[in-house]
Amino acid sequence: MDKIGAFIMMHQIETLLLVFGMIVLAFIITHWQEVKFWWLNFTYNFPLIGKLSTLSKDIEGFDEKHKWFYSEEALCRDYYNFYEKVDKNGESYDEAKEYLHAAGELGRKPTPTFIWIMIFVLVIVEAFGFAYVLAGFTIPGASEATQQKGAIGVAAMLAILLVWLTHMTGQELHKNTLIKKIRRWYKNDNAGGSNWRDLKPDEQLITIDNTFDDSASPNYIRMLNRLDVNDKVKTTYTKTILTLIFIFAVAIGATYIRHQVLTQEIASAHESAMNIFNDDASPFGDTQNAAADEDVGALFGDEAANDAKEDLSSLFGGKDAGTAKASGKNTAAVEDETNQKGGDATFVILGLIFVFIQILGIFFGMHWDFAGRESKAAYECLRGFATKKAFLSYYERARTHIARVAQQQLQKLQHKMNIINDNSGTDAETTALLRNNKERTFRQYLTFEDK
Repeated sequence: MDKIGAFIMMHQIETLLLVFGMIVLAFIITHWQEVKFWWLNFTYNFPLIGKLSTLSKDIEGFDEKHKWFYSEEALCRDYYNFYEKVDKNGESYDEAKEYLHAAGELGRKPTPTFIWIMIFVLVIVEAFGFAYVLAGFTIPGASEATQQKGAIGVAAMLAILLVWLTHMTGQELHKNTLIKKIRRWYKNDNAGGSNWRDLKPDEQLITIDNTFDDSASPNYIRMLNRLDVNDKVKTTYTKTILTLIFIFAVAIGATYIRHQVLTQEIASAHESAMNIFNDDASPFGDTQNAAADEDVGALFGDEAANDAKEDLSSLFGGKDAGTAKASGKNTAAVEDETNQKGGDATFVILGLIFVFIQILGIFFGMHWDFAGRESKAAYECLRGFATKKAFLSYYERARTHIARVAQQQLQKLQHKMNIINDNSGTDAETTALLRNNKERTFRQYLTFEDK
């Protein structure tokens, strides 16, 4: 873990960018409609090449049926796509709630933002853990810096893929629980002698808008009408099996690579030690020893040289040196074995932690999100409101906000179109139509769009 921490510290910029990117991604996932509306406003108001600037140049296209310019209709249509999503009434509340109840998912919620952030934080930790392991194997022959950046990219992609797979697996397991419930209810109904039909959905497609049309059917048929199942109405575990195979392959592969890296590090340590202390009894090689003897002999005579040689031999040679060398090898072997076993045990624990994190991701997928075809849309309609009054109040504010923004954008467009018309000098009829725009409002557009 210390080495992984050091690896992260060496790549602080990449870490910060990855963390920021994951947080932004989690926010976008959980606030997708708000992000889309912000982007629509951004594309319209962008200077020079924004949609307002582009549409304002079309001052000749005119819809004779509605007495609107095509550019005005295009703007209102873009904002109407968001307006109709919040154009809800009391009937919409009842339909959405009944749909979720019939699908067996009333009370379920989409994955919360803080859960996504937690998942992505775990992904970041996994990514850098993998990056440290893969650093020397991603791009053979490349520089160390290039290998590390390549490892970070591969590890991030791998971790994000695992998040997606585990979430899909959790959703599959949740759907299987609903299918098991359908089959159990059907079996009990059949055992009681009240079964009057085969186990298959109605021919009519059930949506939120017509959710009450199958109210006379048994509960398990109503639930089945809202799920996409196979013709045998049986559970499937394809995603689960593929995900488990992938998880264990990554866990085993990462553990194996960690083992190889540790073995390589131990071997490198031995090689460094051998470069310092060779197998000779003397601390010097043959050439250095001969040169040293000649120097001592030249300074103090041959007898002094022999004495010095004997003294060195007593320190580094002879039986004592051999014993010390053997003892050192035994000690090194014990240390290597201890390091290898301790490292392998640590890697096994890290592998188990990795598997547990993936199981946690599967659990999140089982606990949150929906299996029904339109259950998510029904929940987004309800937005968790406990009472119909709160529901109606919220959508009234949302409609007012979108209509106000759309009207402001329409007025900007009409103003730009008049400026362009004044500069270009079109015919009197077009000028009159552009000037008389008080009746062309977003509220007025709603009247003929709803028709």
